[in-house]
Amino acid sequence: MRDQRGPGAPRPPEGTIEVADQAIRSIVREAVMSCYGIVDMAPRSLGSAIGKRLGLNSEHRGIAVHVADNTITIDLSVVVEYGTPIFTVAGNVMQTVKFHVERTLGMTVDRVNVTVDGLRVSQPPEPSGKGA
Repeated sequence: MRDQRGPGAPRPPEGTIEVADQAIRSIVREAVMSCYGIVDMAPRSLGSAIGKRLGLNSEHRGIAVHVADNTITIDLSVVVEYGTPIFTVAGNVMQTVKFHVERTLGMTVDRVNVTVDGLRVSQPPEPSGKGA
């Protein structure tokens, strides 16, 4: 194939670029946690669940990444705030994750699967005691 760049344009070096699954999971986690209605990531395995109970918190809990043929499939397990529209929150997570991963990595996200594994009721704010 002939080089289509103009004269004097630098040639990129030969080689390969690999992005670790852990790096992709970090991007995904930031995107998920920025979404309205998301409270936490849920454990995707028994080992993760036991680790969470023991206080061994993994920041990549609830995220599975599969890369094949330069496309990415992402499986998520999330905990949603009780009272928020679950399907709207999950759809927003799907779009946000797809956008951030594709923008950051320049790779195609084939699908984002979201499993809502729990609902959490936030504690109402305690009265400040003012005016009493």
